[in-house]
Amino acid sequence: QDFLVRDENVGLETVRHYLALLKKICRIAFKKGHADKHYFAKYPLLKQKDNPPRSLNREDFEKIRDLEIEEHRWSHITTRDMFLFACYTGTAYVDAVAIPEENLSKDDAGHLWLKYRRGKNGKLCRVKLLPEAIELIEKYRNKSRETLFPKMEYNALKWNLQSIRQLAGIQGALTYHMGRHSFSSLITLEAGVPIETVSKMLGHS
Repeated sequence: QDFLVRDENVGLETVRHYLALLKKICRIAFKKGHADKHYFAKYPLLKQKDNPPRSLNREDFEKIRDLEIEEHRWSHITTRDMFLFACYTGTAYVDAVAIPEENLSKDDAGHLWLKYRRGKNGKLCRVKLLPEAIELIEKYRNKSRETLFPKMEYNALKWNLQSIRQLAGIQGALTYHMGRHSFSSLITLEAGVPIETVSKMLGHS
């Protein structure tokens, strides 16, 4: 452990992650009779760092929303729109590129809802769609495609977000998952939505 920590290229959280996996494997090996003792049973792990979820502030959100991107940079436009959709709905990348149109439904009052199960944990998410989110869905509606948005490889989306960050003049990192957390902090909690309701929208356990 000390040797790994001294390597400046290895982060403490990375070290902790692999040590936790090692401890789990040793525990399973002992339990199934593949090891004569429970190795690392009393070996303390590094204290896990408590990193609060990162979200955009209102100013940076508006910079991305209002950013004018040249029409020929369609990939960047799509990336920005998908990121905004995450801000308006709390969807993760793995869900945004996989949700079909059949997951849209209207309630008795005529409001449009997005209902889907998270790819990460299978939890049901139910989000009442804002007009901005509906507008994005309509923009990318395509009868030849089952999903709401076109398929975009994550690496391409990640690189596009860095370009968008620079074009918008935003300091610090910009990741797709920040859109999901921005939904909870900027869009819902600031509007007075109870935290329990936000948790259900996001599919948290």
